[in-house]
Amino acid sequence: MTERYRAIIIKDGKLALMERHKNGRHYWVYPGGGLEGNETKEECCEREVMEEFGIKVKAKKMIYFMEQEDTLQGFFVCEWISGNIHKTDAVEYSTYNPEVYGTYNPTLIDLSKIDEYDPIYPREITKKLQEDLKKYGTELDRPLLNFKLSMGE
Repeated sequence: MTERYRAIIIKDGKLALMERHKNGRHYWVYPGGGLEGNETKEECCEREVMEEFGIKVKAKKMIYFMEQEDTLQGFFVCEWISGNIHKTDAVEYSTYNPEVYGTYNPTLIDLSKIDEYDPIYPREITKKLQEDLKKYGTELDRPLLNFKLSMGE
């Protein structure tokens, strides 16, 4: 079972997302990636954000946990500690062939225009995030919510 941990980073009314172009598709995903070695879930999330976005964050609380086929994904509310979003020397930017792996662009989107950025994957998380922003505000101080999805959802 593969474990991945992703960040929900909100700062000044904006949400940090990775913009992707791949195989003729244009979409956005939450920053994050796979658990490595003996790191904790929080350390994984924080490392991946630093690698992909060049910013230091603190993973505060996991609010969503999603199981789909052979992958587990946790989504942490993260506090932006320091730095400015930029392309780093991560493999996504420096090693991967864009014709095979597509392109990566770390970006901030205006939360008030989130509906204009479609799709943001996973869609189930984005839908719940929009509901939770209305209910809990940008602190997203909510209990952990578990999702179990089958392929095709």
